[in-house]
Amino acid sequence: MNKVTPIILSGGIGTRLWPLSTKNLPKQFLKLPFYSKNNLFEQTILGLKRSAIFNKPLIVCSEKHKFLVLDSLSRIKSKYSNIIVEKLSKNTAPSILIGSLFSMNVLRSKFSLILPSDHFVKQRNYTKLIPSNINEIKNHIIYGIKPHFPSEDYGYIKIAGKLKKLNDILSFHEKPNKKKAEQFIKDDYFWNSGIFLLNNEKLISDFEKYQPKILEISSKIIKKLKKDLQFLDTNHNLMKKLPEISFDNAILEKNDNIKMIKFGQDWTDLGSWNSLMDLSDNNIKLENNSKIYNNSKNSTVVSDRKNTILNDVENIFVISQKESLYISSKKNVNNIKEILNNRNFKSISDYQNIFFKPWGHYETFINSPNYLVKKLTIKPKHRLSLQYHNYRTEHWIIVEGIAKITKGNSQKILKKNESTFIPLGLKHCIENIGKVNLEIIEVQMGKILKESDIIRLDDPYKR
Repeated sequence: MNKVTPIILSGGIGTRLWPLSTKNLPKQFLKLPFYSKNNLFEQTILGLKRSAIFNKPLIVCSEKHKFLVLDSLSRIKSKYSNIIVEKLSKNTAPSILIGSLFSMNVLRSKFSLILPSDHFVKQRNYTKLIPSNINEIKNHIIYGIKPHFPSEDYGYIKIAGKLKKLNDILSFHEKPNKKKAEQFIKDDYFWNSGIFLLNNEKLISDFEKYQPKILEISSKIIKKLKKDLQFLDTNHNLMKKLPEISFDNAILEKNDNIKMIKFGQDWTDLGSWNSLMDLSDNNIKLENNSKIYNNSKNSTVVSDRKNTILNDVENIFVISQKESLYISSKKNVNNIKEILNNRNFKSISDYQNIFFKPWGHYETFINSPNYLVKKLTIKPKHRLSLQYHNYRTEHWIIVEGIAKITKGNSQKILKKNESTFIPLGLKHCIENIGKVNLEIIEVQMGKILKESDIIRLDDPYKR
């Protein structure tokens, strides 16, 4: 049997779960629901293990999230898959086509299984999605979810006649208002899961018919993929030329040759605070914080603060994460995406204090005009570039792990509770030579405290 290539889409930003989910650390890289041992991306990959049906997964992710992908694969001890990095986000139609072209032309797969990485499936077993007669199937297959409440957040599918194993589709419907959603439930509509089994040759034909421009540009992108570390980078100039459009709008709604199979596993796209809370305790904490609810009813707190007090309130959400706080009525908590899309709130939606690098990540705690305090986390067997600064000095304090410090022409080993000072203009480097993450508190002082004041002399990541 011709193996199916799973294509994992990992470019979303999960704005509706702000401030827990942010542009820099979106929901697919969070351990959700809160009791989970693995983040949603890892859960998706693990659902494909030990199967003779599948090729190694192909991952399509954004430039911003590529190191999060690597970290996740490393944590679950998954061998590196093909990882295509989109230099610009253009919605799902270009992502799916680029992935399917690679699946067909490079991996020689007849079929691709499209899997969003930010959905929750209670007991993932994606082998069950593949029909036993797959080689006879000439249509695309979409997996529909039987609704259990009238949601305004999902697209809907209307099938012809009574439910069968393989169903003809009469129509697709975008996210409805509440009244229409209630009617769809009565009329036995299905939710669109965003999970597809695609016949690659037919998909190319569909794009040739309905979206020839996307096909033309995407074909060029595949030919010009550039190897960079463990990644396959897309061409930025070509990505700019792609229209931004969803797969549903580009292909599904124009195509009358698509079948639906009922998705038989517990599923939610975790697209709202309400859907997340449905899978969690009503009152949930992220860390061991003290919470007091004084005469407060039917309210939810998600907080990383040490102490949280609710006094005499009802029907509200309180979500606190790092330097962001969101308070809303339960009725309108899902309006956050529309709020953040308002240009007046752009600085809030773009704010970030955690930054991911090929060697690990750093988190900013204090950012003042003359000094900056942050924590660096360096993965085992990784190092920073050999570099120097023209405008700042640095103080390093080791709080966890073992570091090899290069200062000028000398080297020194530093352990927990030891420190060093990096003068202005001195070439330096830090390397994790231990078996656990190296954690360092860094204090910068100087006139310019930006990444632009890094002059790299030797960089293992070729930046």
